[in-house]
Order: sequence, then C-alpha cells, then structure tokens
Amino acid sequence: MKPPPRGIDRTEPAVKNPHAVALGRLGGTKGGLARAKALSPRRRREIAKRAGAARARALSGPERRDVARRAAAARWFQRSQIVTAVEAPIAVRKLLKSYDPSELRWARLDHRYLIVREILLQGDGRAVKWLRRLLSLREIRELVQRYGGAGCNEPERHKLRNVLGLTINDIPVGRHVGSGGALRA
Repeated sequence: MKPPPRGIDRTEPAVKNPHAVALGRLGGTKGGLARAKALSPRRRREIAKRAGAARARALSGPERRDVARRAAAARWFQRSQIVTAVEAPIAVRKLLKSYDPSELRWARLDHRYLIVREILLQGDGRAVKWLRRLLSLREIRELVQRYGGAGCNEPERHKLRNVLGLTINDIPVGRHVGSGGALRA
C-alpha cells in the first residue's frame, strides 16, 4: 500500500473490498498481454527501448559498462553444439563419408577446417545453414584463409574464393604436385 500523500492524515487504515481486489488482479494479469497483442511490433520496440534507457539511467557508469560488457559477451559467445562430426546432421555426415566422423573433433582446428571445407565445396543449403549457426561468416573466412585452401585443387580454391569473397592473396593458387601441401596444425 502506498503511503498517504503529504498533508493528509489517515488515522484509520483503508479497508479494501476483497472482491474488488480479486477483480482488479484478474484484469491486471490479462491486461498486459492484451495490450501487447494490440500494439504493433514497431510500437513495442519503442516502448522496450525507452524502458531499457530508463533502466540504464538508473545505473552508475561502472555498472552500465559492466552490463554492456556482459551483454556483448552473451551475444558473441557461441558454445559449440558438437564434439565430433558424429553429432552433425546427416547432410553434413554424408559429405564426410571418406572420413571417420567419430575421429573428427570440432575442437581441433585442422578437423574443423576439413569439415568447413567439405561443406563449402560440396554441401547443400541445409549443411551450409547448419555451419552458419556454428560459425559466423567472418570466422569461416578466417579459418579458410588460415589454411590457405589446403587440401583443395585449383577449381576448388577458386570456388572457396568466390563463396567467401577472398582473393588470391588469401587463398593462393594451388601448389604443384610434390610441394608438400599437407594441412598445417
């Protein structure tokens, strides 16, 4: 119960009708949902932005920085959903048929590159969509760039360059046979 306004002296406690309280509570539980359904998505976003700004104003500078730091970490941190290629969808496992999926570890960078390379070169839309849920386009580019198209012939390297928007400097022209084109660790 709110304190009485200044200048008003209430010596008797206000007695509320329990039926009215119950009806008010009932309407209150439905009111927010009904209002949210009636509002447009744009209006809901505006209200949410104002509410967020009001909460931010209530925080001190160091508290705001801490909240922003934690929010950014939550946005950018993606926990890997797979340990080995066995846990990948069937569309991805079919691409890796010449490998033992139980031996391909997502945590090992060279294994991850192999999985990414096969998906980009031979994968269908489902395989690529699965990959994009695990890695951002920037992370995929950096991984392929780091390995320089290892394990690919020149047409495959060309395809990787086109798909990822990379240059010959990022994925050099294929090495000649016998030049030791093994994967780097």
